[in-house]
Amino acid sequence: MTKRRKQQGQAKLDGARGRAQWKAIYQAYNAVYKLTELALLPHGLSLPQLHVLSVLKGAGASLTTGEISRAIVRQSQTMTGVVDRLEEPGLVERVFDRRDRRKTWVRLTEKGERKFEEAFPVANRLAEELSRVLTDQELEDLQAKMEKLRSAAMDRLAAALAPRDG
Repeated sequence: MTKRRKQQGQAKLDGARGRAQWKAIYQAYNAVYKLTELALLPHGLSLPQLHVLSVLKGAGASLTTGEISRAIVRQSQTMTGVVDRLEEPGLVERVFDRRDRRKTWVRLTEKGERKFEEAFPVANRLAEELSRVLTDQELEDLQAKMEKLRSAAMDRLAAALAPRDG
């Protein structure tokens, strides 16, 4: 079989433009996610739980579950379960809005701050170690490209979730 014919056959298997790159992104994300979960296991946190603590710490204030969900790009229903699992050991607490009963605020507790300060460096170290395979320029390029993809995906997601007139 000629090289050209192999390439054509491969193109049919690979499908759409960018599919190989999406596959690589997906596999890299899953591998990093699993490595981070393993590193966080001794600290009793999952990666989504660490993300919630990080968002709350970064905000420096209480946030609604909806605000946390948007910051992490997760569904509100999923976030409710993550917050439940953080509330049980006292890492966060829920505060119900007196003016709007539909709103629930989530606040980082002192215990949650301590857990974050304990676990965040673990995830940070892992990110640093894994990032060593890339040069500073490659990291900057990767960030710019991923931000561009994220922005395009977020725009489409917002359009898909927007209420439709009808």
